[in-house]
Amino acid sequence: MNQIRSRGQNFTQPTSPPPINFKAEKQRLIASFVKVEPRFDINKVDRNVLNSLFAWVWRKDEFNVLNLDFDKGLFLYGPLGLGKSMTMLALRQYMNWVKYHYEQKRDDYRLQAWMKSASVLANLYAVDGQPKLIQYADPEVNLVIDEFGREPCPAKYFGTEMNVLQFLLQLRYDHRRSSVTHITTNMKLADIAPKYGAYVADRCLEMFNFIEFKGESFRSSL
Repeated sequence: MNQIRSRGQNFTQPTSPPPINFKAEKQRLIASFVKVEPRFDINKVDRNVLNSLFAWVWRKDEFNVLNLDFDKGLFLYGPLGLGKSMTMLALRQYMNWVKYHYEQKRDDYRLQAWMKSASVLANLYAVDGQPKLIQYADPEVNLVIDEFGREPCPAKYFGTEMNVLQFLLQLRYDHRRSSVTHITTNMKLADIAPKYGAYVADRCLEMFNFIEFKGESFRSSL
């Protein structure tokens, strides 16, 4: 007589994912910087900024020296040559790694992002008009806007002028709960209102963590 097996006998209990080695993950983040810029010198990076960006990726308060809001985007600002764009490129690369290699992070909507310079976005409007920009305001698209403030303003499409980044940020503000926007720029918050209007400047406070980059230009030593 065949033995009747109890229901579920052949199934194994699900196992918890292995604990994360955060020391190794910090080294992986640093390796992302080196991949973006082989002459990268970790000694020239503000450790408070680095630790807080790491905390933002993992939503870990213990590393969050700057008290970043994990649901807001990153607004990296400061003078030329301090590694803002490099930081964002490295962070994007690291976020992709985390999302694809850790099952518990795959549903974290923040960990992938398109990246376009502000000038490219303005030129898209100048060539193809407003419909071309709508994809960058999609509620499921995270977006890095590099060199914010250096784009031609206003841009013209067949004689119709538009402040493209003002328009885009207004749309993206409406989706701030489902997607994040990141910015690298030489502008401070006080510079935003004169160029993009008080409305956008006020909404930026709800959209971004403001992280200032200080010191001497990296480019002089690279």
